[in-house]
Amino acid sequence: MLKFQSFSMFLLLILTTAPITAAYAVAYTASQEPLQGPPKSRGHNDLWVPNPAHPIPYKLPLPIDERVNWFEQAHNGSRDGYYKRSSCPAINMLANRGYINRSGRNITYEGLSQAVRDVYNFGDENIMVVLDPTFEAHGWPPHIDLDFFNDDSVQNNINCPGAPTRNDRDIGENVNINMTLLQSLLSFSKDGETLSLEDLAEHHHLRHNQSALENPHFRFGSRNAICSLAQYTNLVGVLGRQGKYGLSTLYVEDVQHFYLNEDLPSAYMRRELPYYSPEANHLIDRMANHIGFLIERPFPANDQDPGVDIEPMVAKYERPCQVAL
Repeated sequence: MLKFQSFSMFLLLILTTAPITAAYAVAYTASQEPLQGPPKSRGHNDLWVPNPAHPIPYKLPLPIDERVNWFEQAHNGSRDGYYKRSSCPAINMLANRGYINRSGRNITYEGLSQAVRDVYNFGDENIMVVLDPTFEAHGWPPHIDLDFFNDDSVQNNINCPGAPTRNDRDIGENVNINMTLLQSLLSFSKDGETLSLEDLAEHHHLRHNQSALENPHFRFGSRNAICSLAQYTNLVGVLGRQGKYGLSTLYVEDVQHFYLNEDLPSAYMRRELPYYSPEANHLIDRMANHIGFLIERPFPANDQDPGVDIEPMVAKYERPCQVAL
């Protein structure tokens, strides 16, 4: 048991940790006053500070100036091949709305990072997890095109096997959506309205097994597992809104709209608390635990060896129940 030298030390611990640990565990009540407005900071996330009138971070509608950030969907290769898009609908949405260059060309690290903060309130270190490997793999150019997120140099790093709605690069075209995979994802909702974290884990496990059987260069170490599962947990962390699972309730209609149109759902609510990696890793580990495997951190030395696969082909929830005698 922890021992504190004084009551003041104990009180300090409570005051500094309680708002963070309670952030999304306590239900929002209408009596709170949403004090956070549109994003203001440049180069880093807005700081969310709790106060007695607003002790718990919520999600608020994102103000969109349709004169500037109107929606116009484009696909990789549109405009006679000039427009570029990635395999990530969240990044494509930023181009479709003009938060970054609509052509998907000449994108800077700083510009893309700020757009991800402004629209999704993605945490700064989570942004680095995706952007740094992409820029590093291409020699840290001053600008990139969005299809840099799909090419051979980023495979098994930020572009991973078993994606929810895209083919593996070794199997076929991996940029545009595979409608069969999207319909499969939506069908895993047990209530027809929402997708729980367990629903997403079970769909991921199907995609893992499909890739393991079809991809001749398949490997699935801890790095790959985080990359693959994060494509699901980011949906929960960013698109989730108030519902049966609290503020992280993911609705089928929102997921369908997001993937099909590569645009924000009409009911989208932007997070007040940035989506930092501790929350993301917690969701990833919950999915892995539901399936029945453990992600090692830091990654072991053999993590990317050919043939490595840390996920069982038969998930924990698929095994016969063991009854103790």
